[in-house]
Amino acid sequence: MPLSHTTPQTNNLQLQARNGGYSHQYRFRSHTPTLDPLKSLEIEERINMIKFVRGQSSGTYVLTTNDKVIKLWRVQKKRSNAARRLSSSPQRLKNALLAKAGGSPIGSPRLLPRPIGKVPPPSLKRPGVEGGEGKGGGRSLASKQDYQMTSTLKRDYAGAHSYHIHSISINSDNETFISLDSLRVNLWHLQQEAQRYTIIDIKPKDMTGLTEIITSGTFHPTHCHTLMYTTSRGRMCLHDLRSSAVLKEPARNFEIAETAYPTKHFFSEILTSISDAKFTNEGRYVLSRDYLSLKLWDVNMEHKPVQVFPVQTHLSGHLPMLYHNNALFDRFQCAASPDGKQFATGSYSNNTIIQSRKSDAVALGAPPAPSQFSMSKPNPDPKISNPSQFEYSTTKFNEKVLLCAWHPKQNIIACSGTNRLGVYEQKKISYEQDK
Repeated sequence: MPLSHTTPQTNNLQLQARNGGYSHQYRFRSHTPTLDPLKSLEIEERINMIKFVRGQSSGTYVLTTNDKVIKLWRVQKKRSNAARRLSSSPQRLKNALLAKAGGSPIGSPRLLPRPIGKVPPPSLKRPGVEGGEGKGGGRSLASKQDYQMTSTLKRDYAGAHSYHIHSISINSDNETFISLDSLRVNLWHLQQEAQRYTIIDIKPKDMTGLTEIITSGTFHPTHCHTLMYTTSRGRMCLHDLRSSAVLKEPARNFEIAETAYPTKHFFSEILTSISDAKFTNEGRYVLSRDYLSLKLWDVNMEHKPVQVFPVQTHLSGHLPMLYHNNALFDRFQCAASPDGKQFATGSYSNNTIIQSRKSDAVALGAPPAPSQFSMSKPNPDPKISNPSQFEYSTTKFNEKVLLCAWHPKQNIIACSGTNRLGVYEQKKISYEQDK
């Protein structure tokens, strides 16, 4: 399974292949700086989100987005131009075969060339499986040098958002996807780049009456008609696409009542804002992330979460300072394990928090600097600590893990902070085992 990675303020998409460890596979430019003709503003090339798409043919399909434009790319191995020219000319092919076998070129009196009809044809094997034995027992003539990685732009979805795109999500039917900005949700078909439908629009007629914005959104993992989006007021709205063409009222509204909060202060609305939410694989629970905690919700219970996991309690007493340096607006992602029993999210000081439903949380330390290890070899074991022992005075706010993803079938966690990508294979992580 390929792994994708982008670094802040860059437009390059890097694919890495796993073969024992992770090694660099391919890198290409996804977006370029453009100008918004309506607002006369420059659109940055920075990639905001990446999603893999299950393709019906060979290669890897990747959906990428910056602030305004979504692109669908196909990355695959193709035969190089030199290999294609060689296979199209029998004379060149025979010369190459004889030179590879240590024989003489065609026309040399020391070795008679074989008839053209008996020259073995070039390999017709699919990219990625070149080399090895063919079905007829003969060895394939294609080598790894005959193939090269290429990227092809298949679709370009643009001109649909007035505000910056912050999220995209692929439907389980693998035919449609949604793109979200602060006020709208658009529904696209992967094969139709010129047509989209605005299914959710929370923009008021008078912008002075705006009370919340959309912060993230995702499709249900198995029900293609169900989607969810989160808001800055701490709401999670679950919608059914079968109800109407334009979605107004949510089928379910997950929100903690204001009476449940003991005190309300200036930072209450910022702290309740949900930065990310993910369904568990079976679709029964929803994991949400706000600034100070993780919350686990049952889709059948709207008024309160099943469990609340504190993440950054050591920061709760320093909210004015966090507001002053804009750290209070950082958006941390979250992820759930394949069995839905463990959860991961990022924090400051390049720590990744692993929370279990039945035990205390642990924190995985920052990955080593790129100059200290090789991506092709297993990384050294991360430093494991107890998040409850973190202190504000030792927190490094310029080093933070904002992006986090869990492999859908294996206990492999990928987290990214600043210019580093950490990949951890979780065998058995517990704080007690390191005491």
